[in-house]
Amino acid sequence: MFFISFIEKFVNLSLEIFSIDLNLILIGSYFLLIFAYISRFNAVSFGAINSGINRLPPNLLEASRSLGNPFWYSFRKVILPLLRPSILTAFILAFVDIIKELPITLLLRPFNFETLATYVYQYANDEMLERASSAALLIVIIGLLPILFINKIMNINKKII
Repeated sequence: MFFISFIEKFVNLSLEIFSIDLNLILIGSYFLLIFAYISRFNAVSFGAINSGINRLPPNLLEASRSLGNPFWYSFRKVILPLLRPSILTAFILAFVDIIKELPITLLLRPFNFETLATYVYQYANDEMLERASSAALLIVIIGLLPILFINKIMNINKKII
C-alpha cells in the first residue's frame, strides 16, 4: 500500500508542477504492463521462494558466519545455491502465468502489441476457431514444457536426497 500511495503522490505532484498528466503517459506503455505483471504474479513467485527458504536449516548461515565469513559472502556461497531450484521454480511459474494472462494484457497493452492470449481472444471473438486453436495449443505447449522441466529437476533432487 505504501508504494501505491507513493505513486499516487508522484502523479499528483507532477500534475501540479509540470502540468503533465502521467496517467496518459503510463497508459499503453510497456512499463505499466510489466509493473502490472510483477504486482499480479508476485505472490506466485514469493510462495515458491518462501517455501524454499523454509526448508533450509537455520544453522547453515550461522555456521558460515561463525567461520568468519561476512553475511553477503555466506548468502552468496551457502544460501543462494540451495535456493536456486526454488528461484527457478518461481520464475517458471510466473512465466507460465504471464503467458496465459489475458485481462491485464487487454487493458494495459500498448498499441500493436499482441500476445498469444490476445490472439486466441481475437480469433475466438471473430469465430475463427481454427486459428484460435493453434494459438491456444501453442500456449499449452509453452506452459507444459517448463512444468516437465520442473518435474525433471524434482526427480533429480529426490535421487540426490
